[in-house]
Amino acid sequence: MPADSFDRTPPHAASIVESLRAFGYDLPTALADLVDNSIAAGARQVWLRFEWAGADSVIAVIDDGHGMSAIELVEAMRFGSHSPLVPRAPSDLGRFGLGLKTASLSQCRRLTVRSRRDGAALETRCWDLDTIAATDDWRLLHSADSSAEPHLAHLATLPHGTTVLWQQLDRLTRDQQTQSDKHHQRFLGRIEGVRRHLGMVFHRLMTGHDAVRIFVNDRPLTPWDPFMESHEATHRLPTDPLRFNGVRVTVQPFVLPHFSRLTKAEHEHGAGPHGWLAHQGFYVYRRDRLLVAGDWLGFGWAKDEHLKLARIAIELPNTLDHDWQINVTKSRATPPLALRDDLKRIAERARAEAKNVYTHRGARLTPQSSTERTHLWTPMAKHDRTFYQINREHPLVRQAMESTGDRAALTALLRLLQETIPLQHITISSTEKPDCQPQPFEGADETQIMEVMLTLFRSFRASGCTAEEARTRLLTHWPFELFPALLATLDESTP
Repeated sequence: MPADSFDRTPPHAASIVESLRAFGYDLPTALADLVDNSIAAGARQVWLRFEWAGADSVIAVIDDGHGMSAIELVEAMRFGSHSPLVPRAPSDLGRFGLGLKTASLSQCRRLTVRSRRDGAALETRCWDLDTIAATDDWRLLHSADSSAEPHLAHLATLPHGTTVLWQQLDRLTRDQQTQSDKHHQRFLGRIEGVRRHLGMVFHRLMTGHDAVRIFVNDRPLTPWDPFMESHEATHRLPTDPLRFNGVRVTVQPFVLPHFSRLTKAEHEHGAGPHGWLAHQGFYVYRRDRLLVAGDWLGFGWAKDEHLKLARIAIELPNTLDHDWQINVTKSRATPPLALRDDLKRIAERARAEAKNVYTHRGARLTPQSSTERTHLWTPMAKHDRTFYQINREHPLVRQAMESTGDRAALTALLRLLQETIPLQHITISSTEKPDCQPQPFEGADETQIMEVMLTLFRSFRASGCTAEEARTRLLTHWPFELFPALLATLDESTP
């Protein structure tokens, strides 16, 4: 047999196209892939439209990008239209040449794309999985069915652009009844999930002088900034510029404000699509498009309640897709081995700062004094368990012990208090409602706070401290550093 002899074994169209539907997209990530295409095509506006009709519901993505000619449209509908090894333009948000097709067909059985170049005729192509199944052939249809036309009409009002239409949404609305309120509400809930996901993924591209405007059923999307950069209490740690294969990779850690520094609306907004706990970790961006939203990137760290204020931005060029193992759905990344030590170091610093802010209920990252804070409760480790004792050296405890007429009764009371801390109830409450734990003196008026503060201030003054020294010592006694305005009123004239 000649050395260059071979068999040709093209894949069976019906089998391969069904397999390609299982790439791991969900509805939000699939639609994000389509918005990527619109932005790469120069769109300034993108409209997502969800039309409820039970099992006949449809979804359309329309943009005012530069559009495609017939030849370009056919190539765009080809599976694997671009090799992932070919260098891309810096602004290109794609990679594998599969996104339009695999993202769409993961959600529907009929994909129709209509497009036009500036002033040119409308061009239409359609993949129908039932046609492919019946013929076992890659038959790219030249027309839309009659039921699609009303959903494609908007493109005729634009000088250029593209419409992607999904019909037969078998993964979303199969067996759904048009008149069922339950089914309709479920559909509306999926729309809200898409809104939140796209607001997160494209938040940087939707801001600035060259912002892209994205609409869902004619409502503009609200960008979601994971780092709350405009908030005065957000702390930006030093930026770490790393280099890999001669390319700059910028890493910017943030520690978000403690919940006590946020309004209710800010707290709800900061939680993001999946909640505060889920959104801690690294945020990997490529050309301002968010790929990974809150993940510790395989460092073996679980999502921890005490660390949920730590969020770290990583900026990548699209030339590093292969090195970071960016997947087809653009939802997973794995850092190269050469960067892992640096990334771990940066993350450990951000985690430590975030834990400090969380633990001290919003206290400043830099204490006012180098002296250690004095707490009323002291954790003690014994036999692999943690116990909490009342600090008998706390100035107010010591003063009470020295001035009481019944020292034995006070000692017994202190012991009873530390032995009966409702730890189980606190643990359950913290787990069920982690963001609802009150801060010290929450709900108390300034008179009540000042009453306690004055008692301690007078104790320091009685021991020989000046007013300035007494204020400095108060800053080291938790939680008075949370009330700097009240501390400032204490001076030599304070009785």
